[in-house]
Amino acid sequence: MNNEQCTIFAQTERSSQIHLDDAEVQPKITQKRCGCVMNDEQWRKVKLEEVGEINPSNKEPIHSQFVYIDLESVVAGKLLVENHILRENAPSRAQRLVYYNDVLYQTVRPYQRNNYIHKKQGNYVASTGYALIRCYDDYEPDFVYYLLHTHNFESIVLGLCTGTSYPAIAPNNLKRIKISIPFKNDKPDFPAQRRIAAILTSADKVIAATQKTIAKYKQIKQGMMEDLLNEQCTMNNVQWRKVKLGECCESELGKTLDEGRNTGLYRPYLCALNVLWGKIDRSTIKRMRIEDSELERYLVKKGDLLVCEGGEIGRCAIWDYDDVIYYQNALHRVRFYDGYDARFFMYLLCHYNDLKLIEQYGKGLTIKHLNQTAFRNIPVCVPDLAAQRRIAAILSGIDAKIAAEEKVLEKYEKVKKGLMERLFERQDASSITSESN
Repeated sequence: MNNEQCTIFAQTERSSQIHLDDAEVQPKITQKRCGCVMNDEQWRKVKLEEVGEINPSNKEPIHSQFVYIDLESVVAGKLLVENHILRENAPSRAQRLVYYNDVLYQTVRPYQRNNYIHKKQGNYVASTGYALIRCYDDYEPDFVYYLLHTHNFESIVLGLCTGTSYPAIAPNNLKRIKISIPFKNDKPDFPAQRRIAAILTSADKVIAATQKTIAKYKQIKQGMMEDLLNEQCTMNNVQWRKVKLGECCESELGKTLDEGRNTGLYRPYLCALNVLWGKIDRSTIKRMRIEDSELERYLVKKGDLLVCEGGEIGRCAIWDYDDVIYYQNALHRVRFYDGYDARFFMYLLCHYNDLKLIEQYGKGLTIKHLNQTAFRNIPVCVPDLAAQRRIAAILSGIDAKIAAEEKVLEKYEKVKKGLMERLFERQDASSITSESN
């Protein structure tokens, strides 16, 4: 390890926490901050085309070079890819000149929600796969952007889509959808729109800050794994030795449990889909009939390592719970001998996967499978037990921080969803209006 990594290692080992110098302080978001819900008479239904110009004609020619915004460039409201292209090389769909505060609504497969509100300066051109909404002066673009993500509006849009593989809504249908806007003195209430948008923007900033923290912890973990799980690691001058995985543990491959024929009781069981990289997805655990004679052989105990034998071979996780549970085929259940730490080997296999070392032991042309013989013959390099435990404790500490931040993120996302429901609870998007209206 270099000096900087050694410093991080020492700090982690002492405090079991990673301190991020540039981590942002995350303010609390509560629904009590929502004070903008209006009375019925303060909201008025208007057509979307009354809120802003839909797909306005370009007032100036498209520049010779620009950033092209297509449907793949935007994810979850963020412009992740900025491709600079020349006008003569641009695809035919690059037609919509984008200005500051323009709202782009995805009309092709709108359920993906890759919508975007433009907050940048420069030369940008959007694909015709977007409807471009340029709001009039009485309407707050951020408010309109959030309103387009409400459940009611999305339901109306999906009902008006045509096509199967690539369902899309026509701009003429989109612009005639009625939406509810806060009004005051027979005019759009711009301050109310701005207050609502500010609350939701604040929620998005907190969510983005939490996502940034999670990404930074994951980056630190990746770097620590590359150093700590390298056989050249010289931590405390510990020597590593090469062995085969089968020398360190006993393993048992599961069998297909027949739900229809056997007469045992229904019992919870794990399948490969429950085992993620370093995690168990308990939300999808099912129950299966299991014969009494099979109970002990296919029982998972706390501390067992479960390894997928097919699909994403090598995907593994520790069963860290006291629940009595069983496992099905496509999983190796691994119990390690004295002198070997299961959690260390979980991280080692995850690291080997990053290096593409596990898949080379799989058998099969289309779908790789890791049979018992191949699994036992995987060569590994391990230090002594004390070093294994120290390495596992460091990486587990980082995982605990990531898990804690992910729970915070889930909470913030739920709060934002609740805010959307409350702030737009009067937003009753009705079906498309007729031309006569």
